[in-house]
Amino acid sequence: MPECGICGETAEKLYLCTSCGVKFCENDGSPEEKKCINCSEKAKETLEAEHEEEREKAHEGEETEKEEEETEEEDRDENPDDYK
Repeated sequence: MPECGICGETAEKLYLCTSCGVKFCENDGSPEEKKCINCSEKAKETLEAEHEEEREKAHEGEETEKEEEETEEEDRDENPDDYK
């Protein structure tokens, strides 16, 4: 019987990971995605990092808008004649 390249257990059926080429059993990866557990985890981490960057960029935009509003309010308070 063939042996899983991840856990070392023998299995009736193994799947070939399309990312790294290791042969894995159904407990050590996703046969549907054809990715071993190691490559699946790396893909998740990459996606999470990308989403975190997007959230940070969106948050930066909110902070900039807030700062602009505060600056405009301060300017109005200091120069009310300019806004009539």
